[in-house]
Amino acid sequence: MLSKLIKGELTRLQKYNVTLITLLVALLWGGMLYFINDDGIFMSILPLIVLIDVSVMSLMYTGAVLYFEKSESTMPSLLVTPATDQELILSKIIANVIHQTISTLLVVGAFILIRNIEVNLVMLIPLMMLIIALHTLLGFVLTYHSKGFTGMLTNMMVILIILAVPSVLITLNVIDPAPWLSYILLLSPIEQATQIINGVFLETYDLEFFVSVLLMIVYFLSIYIYYVKPTYKSFVQKGSGV
Repeated sequence: MLSKLIKGELTRLQKYNVTLITLLVALLWGGMLYFINDDGIFMSILPLIVLIDVSVMSLMYTGAVLYFEKSESTMPSLLVTPATDQELILSKIIANVIHQTISTLLVVGAFILIRNIEVNLVMLIPLMMLIIALHTLLGFVLTYHSKGFTGMLTNMMVILIILAVPSVLITLNVIDPAPWLSYILLLSPIEQATQIINGVFLETYDLEFFVSVLLMIVYFLSIYIYYVKPTYKSFVQKGSGV
């Protein structure tokens, strides 16, 4: 049943043009990076683009798909099928991980060939998938608490500004944070993703890197078990007349 649901979710991503938009975004990133001639700037921006792709875009696409489905009233129908809530949720997470991983790898892979950059794909791919999976779950949470897709985007931008701006400024060496601030920022999923992506690209597998991976796994399991799964059915039924 799960494999059929995943296939259906991937088909739905194409139906809603999410896959097309994802590929266009990948081309946009690739085009922007292509015209950066300074290797230092290039290697600073590439991890940042990967970070945006696996975190922000995963959040946005999750919200879009959930609202499209709810507006078409297809989600309530699935509640009366043999599929469990767990299978329905996991199918969306896995489908998003598959299509977003492929999209991001298109950008990275192109520059491995064009710029001959060295990236540890054995480390990068599974960690990217973990980041995408967590931010897909966060997309569920944001959608649960938003009245519409526009509201979800507004909430997402407010949260990202609060959480992401410090991480981006630190990544670009605009600010040099105090040690205590670095540890506080590490509680943010965006900062965790930043530490992981930078760690892979720069091959700096320090304490912050491993703590980020551990926290991300804990966050994923906790959010899924204690919030997303128990709340899914009430979210689907809300306003659907079920």
